[in-house]
Parts: sequence; structure tokens; C-alpha cells
Amino acid sequence: METNNSKATKEIAYQIRNNTQNGDFNANYDNFYADDVIAYEPEGNAFGVARELKGRNAIAERANGFHQMIDQVLSRTTSEPLIAGEYFTFHLRQEFMLKGIGYFQLDELCLFRVKDGKIVREEYFY
Repeated sequence: METNNSKATKEIAYQIRNNTQNGDFNANYDNFYADDVIAYEPEGNAFGVARELKGRNAIAERANGFHQMIDQVLSRTTSEPLIAGEYFTFHLRQEFMLKGIGYFQLDELCLFRVKDGKIVREEYFY
């Protein structure tokens, strides 16, 4: 049985996934993230960013900094979201030409938690 919370999670999951597929990451931050959201990146990640980051604005700023490094997006694919209660995940695969680096492939699992209609946690595994 689908509860109101899981229905909201499903709706948000598909919108986040669609925006991500289209490269409209700022729409995600602006419309679906709680102000006090917490983001996690893998320890020792390839980008040298902190494991934990707090706050919608800080997360959007870090993402925009990364996107400024992109010279060209070669491909971006996302899987259908998988929803469980207030959590959802999807697979994201991107290929880029990065400024000063060249070809780079990012293959990741994106995990989100929704509470009161907003993303309160995101975590990436790559």
C-alpha cells in the first residue's frame, strides 16, 4: 500500500531523476532540497571534496563549481528510480571532457532521503 509519504517520495524521485537526466541540477536544488540538507561524497573521492557538506546553498555551490570544470558533456544516462519508503536511488552515468583533464567517466549510485516533501539527505557512491 502506498502511503502519502511514499507517494511524495515517488513524485520527487522521478522529478529529480528527470532534471538530472536533462542536466538541470539547479532546479533540483531550488525546488526539492531542504535548507538544512546534508550531502555525503565517498571518502577519498576523485575530486578531493569533503565527505560531508551541510546546507542547500553550499551543496549547490559545490555542484556548480564542478559543472564549471566541464568542457563538454559526452553522455548522461539515468536509470529508473527505485523507491523504498522515504528513500530513493537511481544509477547515474556521465561522460565528460573536463577542462585541463580530458576525458572523465563518472559512474555513480545516487541515494536520497525525503522528509516533509524535501530532500534532507543525499549520498553518492562511485
